[in-house]
Parts: sequence; C-alpha cells; structure tokens
Amino acid sequence: RDLSNNLMSICEYKAASKVLTAYVHISKSIDPENNKSNKKGKPQAKHRTPEALFARHFSINSRVKSLRILSTSNLIDGIASCATAKSIVNAHVLTHEDIVPGKIYRNVPVIQLLDGGGVLVDLGLGTKGIIPAMHLFDKAS
Repeated sequence: RDLSNNLMSICEYKAASKVLTAYVHISKSIDPENNKSNKKGKPQAKHRTPEALFARHFSINSRVKSLRILSTSNLIDGIASCATAKSIVNAHVLTHEDIVPGKIYRNVPVIQLLDGGGVLVDLGLGTKGIIPAMHLFDKAS
C-alpha cells in the first residue's frame, strides 16, 4: 500500500495510470525473427510477413504480457505510445534521456577503440556513450 501511495505522488505515473489505450506501431511490436526455432526445434517459415506475425500475436481479445510506454504525448486523447518488442521492453536505455548520472551499467558492449585511449560503448538500441581513457581504470598505469 505504501508503494502505491508513493507512485501516485509522481505526476507522470498518475497520468499514465489513467491511460485506457496503448498504441503499438508494427515496427515496435515484435523483434525480427532471424533463424529462430519453434517449440519443436524446427526452423520457422521465413515467408511470414511482419503483418502476419503481428496478426498472430495481437489478435482481438488477446492480452499483452509486457509493454513499455514510449510516449505520453497523446494523453489528452487517452492514448499512450508503447512497444512490445522484447529488445525494447528489456532495454535499460532507449534514449539519452534514460541515462542516469552515477548509475552503474554492467555488460555494456564496446563498439570502438578511440585514438586517445578511450572507448565508444553501446548503451542500447543505438544509444552510444564515450568513456575517456582517464575513466577506464581505477589506477593510472
């Protein structure tokens, strides 16, 4: 009960809790199925179009297991823009606005080594960050 009271004090949560409809664009609904297998271990048919996959996963009266609200700019109409693709739902960072100063991000892939000794990292879904050489190690070599 304390948790729900704390959440209701946040104006964004209060506004999002009133949303009755969520819009999912087909491009953010399902991750591309590259070489995935079905439940029996057989490769899935490659001829399925995104529209066919969308229709299969989002039929009328079906329930969405998880989604991520991406935008509440249409809240005046009672509609939130969201995504259901697992890569988006599970991503820690979608945009630079999602980055929290001081937060520790683990298992971040290095994209490129920079000339000055720093590295370029991928924080998720194309959001990149630079780690200068002076911040890579605790002690100087």
